[in-house]
Amino acid sequence: MANARGYDVSDYQSSIPDDAEFVIVKASEGARTEQTGYAAKVAEARRRTIIVGHYHFIHCENDVQGEIDHFCRVVGPVPAGELLVLDFEPYGQPVSDSSATAAKNAWLTAVKRRYPNNRVGLYTSVDWWHRTDDNAGDFLWIADYVPAGSPRIQAAWKFHQWTDSPLDSDVYNGTIDDLRAWAGSAAPAPSAPASPTPWPGLQLVTRDQWGARPWREPNGSIPYAGPRAGVKVHYLGTQYQFGAHDTCPAYVRKIQAEHMDGNGWSDIGYSFVVCEHGVVFEGRGLTRRNSANGDVPLNEAHYAVCALLGDSGSTEPTPEQLQGLRDAIEYCQQHGPAGLEVKGHRDGYSTDCPGGPLYAWVQAGAPRPTLTAPLEDDMPLSDDDVARIAHVIWNYEVPVPRLQPDGTVTYPTSQAAYWPLVWGNVWTPQILAAIKAAALTPEQVSAALADGTLHVQVTVAPAAAPASTTASTAPTS
Repeated sequence: MANARGYDVSDYQSSIPDDAEFVIVKASEGARTEQTGYAAKVAEARRRTIIVGHYHFIHCENDVQGEIDHFCRVVGPVPAGELLVLDFEPYGQPVSDSSATAAKNAWLTAVKRRYPNNRVGLYTSVDWWHRTDDNAGDFLWIADYVPAGSPRIQAAWKFHQWTDSPLDSDVYNGTIDDLRAWAGSAAPAPSAPASPTPWPGLQLVTRDQWGARPWREPNGSIPYAGPRAGVKVHYLGTQYQFGAHDTCPAYVRKIQAEHMDGNGWSDIGYSFVVCEHGVVFEGRGLTRRNSANGDVPLNEAHYAVCALLGDSGSTEPTPEQLQGLRDAIEYCQQHGPAGLEVKGHRDGYSTDCPGGPLYAWVQAGAPRPTLTAPLEDDMPLSDDDVARIAHVIWNYEVPVPRLQPDGTVTYPTSQAAYWPLVWGNVWTPQILAAIKAAALTPEQVSAALADGTLHVQVTVAPAAAPASTTASTAPTS
């Protein structure tokens, strides 16, 4: 059997060797460093149709979430069949082996969650392989400078870096056809789309039901002085790990105890708390002023709705949690009273809250993550629907969707087509820029959305070149 031959390259190498059957390119290091030649090398590999990998060199002394976010920003959308790798060699880094291992595992888990259709694996030395646990994600790439294909470990391996002279050279444990089939098999086989499961709606747990302590006076029953402008969204800002729902009431009681006994507050600070299962726990509720937004004017201006979501551990909101947050927001709007503003805690106060993933959702208009019923082409849209969609497009930048690395994607805004695009958070910054570049006013966007004449086209160029985007309104009769 002829092992597939390849190389790993960084900015130290100007190009990819001619005989490479695969290449793994360094994309980033730490929380800020990006390889200047990364995009050009990836574009070259794709043009030559060789297998491509992308790797990140981790600094385990850093906040691991920052390193995850940095790597994902640098690599962007990654086609199925390409590999993602963590370079784990924490020599000289001021961390214990156990702390380095925890950072490694957090990185592998989070990146796999963001790229479920790609193989995500680990590169390390024999020394560090014996100093860490056996979690290598989807595959192990081992560095051991012995004859190619014979690394001195017992564990199963996929790649072997066998020399660094004159270049870092590697073999795959199989043929190039084996590698291509294995790399592409991470993406699930296409299946017929399932019918959307209707969300049951607000699932409210009252204070009595979750076992709240009585609030204290003199501040515990202070009412709001007037209507609220809207809702501020929060997260815990501490480590949190999703679990079974029967543990959630106890966690809400824990928050109340920390606020009352640790902070000296009169009650839990939030108006409502939403767990990862989408259940809404009543905190101070609709009538008593919260104490979570930063100061009295900020607390007066908005309700405070907190997601059980951490700055480490479980950091990405679940779809059910987003549904529950949306339920709590609408409950405040309908019964508070609260206005239509939905903001993050950081919008009024110097803080990281509610964290990057949740704040991106807030900036996108806090949409529901899935449709609750099938949509038909002739489904009527109200004026409020159209105005809301135009507002989302005009004012917010949202995460870039997973577009193909080449070709053109067109988003026609027929009623059935553009609704899931908006609620699914796939209006991209490029689309926003295209609408503005076309000098379309919000009123024109609203009108075009209403009659289906707005069309947005995104051309995704090779990685070395920027994407081009155009927007227009179709002629009307």
